[in-house]
Amino acid sequence: MRILAAVLAALLVAGAAAMFVRAQVVKNAPSPIIAPTIGNRVFSPDAFKPRRREATLTVGLRQRTPAQVVVLDQDDAQVAVAEAEQRGRRIRASWNGRRADGRLAPDGAYRFAIRLPAKDRTIRIPDPIRLDATPPVVESDARPGRYISPGLEGEAGAYRFALRASEPVRFRLDVRQIQPSGAARLIRREARPRWTRAKEMRWAADAGNLPLDAIGEFVGPGSYIVGWKAEDRAGNIVMSPARVEPGQLAPARVVGVRTVQLTPRLEPLTLLADVELIRHRPDAAFPGSTVARAKGAPGAVRLPRARAGFYAVEITGNGWQGWAPEAVRGRAAVAVLVPLYTWQAANPADADLSGFPDVPPGPLDLDRPLPPEATQAMASLGRTATGLRRGLATGVGAVTDAAVEDRGVPRGVRVLAVAGASVWTDGLLARLAAFQRRGGTLLVLGDDAFTRAATRSGNGITIVRRTTPALDALAPARTIDEARAALAP
Repeated sequence: MRILAAVLAALLVAGAAAMFVRAQVVKNAPSPIIAPTIGNRVFSPDAFKPRRREATLTVGLRQRTPAQVVVLDQDDAQVAVAEAEQRGRRIRASWNGRRADGRLAPDGAYRFAIRLPAKDRTIRIPDPIRLDATPPVVESDARPGRYISPGLEGEAGAYRFALRASEPVRFRLDVRQIQPSGAARLIRREARPRWTRAKEMRWAADAGNLPLDAIGEFVGPGSYIVGWKAEDRAGNIVMSPARVEPGQLAPARVVGVRTVQLTPRLEPLTLLADVELIRHRPDAAFPGSTVARAKGAPGAVRLPRARAGFYAVEITGNGWQGWAPEAVRGRAAVAVLVPLYTWQAANPADADLSGFPDVPPGPLDLDRPLPPEATQAMASLGRTATGLRRGLATGVGAVTDAAVEDRGVPRGVRVLAVAGASVWTDGLLARLAAFQRRGGTLLVLGDDAFTRAATRSGNGITIVRRTTPALDALAPARTIDEARAALAP
């Protein structure tokens, strides 16, 4: 028995020694894999950029042998078999965060591993990958209803707000403007943002692809959607606004930019402390002759009373300018109709600061500042008034279509000339019919008069349809000679 025990002990010692030697050989043997390289160590299947939606592995094999790439969790349990392509001794693999059953795996750390069935070995890649499918939570203190002016100091010249995120992100300022077509145009985009959890954002009414602390070219008056993007390290993006649709912009804010503008009531809209008003009388050229000037604070500056006529009033300040029509009836027997309805129907201004242009078929405020292009219509009406003065050898006053609908054609006017007025309302048509019944002459110059019907409510109109010329039913005069005959004693 003692001999048998000795023999068994010797065998055990020999076996242990052999196993130790084998382990040492395996330990000291070169790894079966070469140069494992991981791409997108932090990723999200919902990343904004497609290339960030999966983790990738590139690895080489020392020997050409079949291999499988698997994904392990922190407990070394297999989660999924990665999509892999093996060409000779080179393997490229990717994992999109889905488990073997197709469901999304929980956020957390995982590892790639190479399984070699022929060798009955699994080699774990020590470098972890991290699945993060949860977007950051962002808080903003941006306030609505703000106006700024390019080039001014302090709060009047820049819109500021703070952002705070639940994890490190790259905040990027994005400013858009909605075009009359409905398309969103990117105006200002922040370049080279940095990783942070909190950031003070600033927009100074400028345009360009620039760092946040740089100032680009100043934009013109209008409304702009001041928003942002927040991207975490996995590529998840929180966008504000998430949807560029009316009423869906928050927490992004609509910021109004004001330079110098006049409403048709000649009320200045500006953040400047001083402006100048200049009254011009358009004639063959625009703006024609200057007849009056006034300087002062926007809320107090007033031009002196004007004689009968149609005028273009200019407002200037700090290098900016704006225009508005002025209709003065005076004591003239002839007046031109200033087609405010028509001009506002073509005006993409955003009076309610919604971020979207106020265009048909939506309601249109009649006292919105007119766009720069309206000077062309003013120039045309100025030429019409000049032609009437010369052709009829008399003074020519002016009245807006809104004023006619409100109060009728002023007493003393015997000829009312309509040119370039395509929009009409039932109330306006009724006032013109009443003017004819008391002996007035309606002179229509052009073929596009009163071809778009609208309804009037308060100080706004809504375009409803296109029609055949509504003035035909009133049998208006069409030539200067007919108007001259109507003025004869």
